[in-house]
Amino acid sequence: MQGSPVCVSRFICFCVLLVPLSGCHKAVSPVKGEPFAQVVEVRQRSVTEDPAVMGNFPNGWQMERPNGPPMPAEESELDEFQERLAKIQVAPIVLEDLAPGATRKVELQLGGPSGLNGLVRWIGTTSPLKVTVSLAGSALATTGTTYHFGRDRGGSSLNAKTTAGGPATISVTNTSGVTVKLRILFAASAL
Repeated sequence: MQGSPVCVSRFICFCVLLVPLSGCHKAVSPVKGEPFAQVVEVRQRSVTEDPAVMGNFPNGWQMERPNGPPMPAEESELDEFQERLAKIQVAPIVLEDLAPGATRKVELQLGGPSGLNGLVRWIGTTSPLKVTVSLAGSALATTGTTYHFGRDRGGSSLNAKTTAGGPATISVTNTSGVTVKLRILFAASAL
C-alpha cells in the first residue's frame, strides 16, 4: 500500500477505532468473590513537627509512648527475665536537684564479684558532670560514656566489674555553674 503519510495515519486511526466495534476485543469481567483489601489512611506527623527533633522536651523524665498490641503468651520471655532479675541488686533511684559544686553518692553492698552499671542523667546543662564508680574507695570507672541532647540535657553511662564484694558507690559532682535536675540509677549483677 502506497500513499501519503497523511493517508497512512488516517488508515491506522480508522483501524484502531474499528477493532472495538467489530467484537474482536472483549472486556474481561472481574473475578467475583475475591475480597478486597481494606485501606486505612493515617496521617503521619512530619519529622519537622516532632518535639524531639525540634529540641522541645517536657521538663520531666517521662516521654509519650505509643500504645502497641500486647505480646502473645508464647513469645513471652518472662521466665528468663525473672531468673536474671534474681541476680540483680538495684539501689533506689535518686531524683533530686543538685546545686553547682555539690556531690551526690549512691551505695550498694556487694556480696561478691559483680558487674556494676551506673546511669546518670541531668536536665539543666549539656556539659558533662563528674561521675565515678568505685569499690571500697578505689575508683573503677570515671566519667564513662557521656552524651548530650537538646538544649539542656546530658547523661553518662558507666560499667565496671569487681573481683570481690564490698561497698560499691557511684558519685556525681555538679561541675557546671547551674543547678541540675539529677537522676541516678545504680545496679549490680552477681557474676
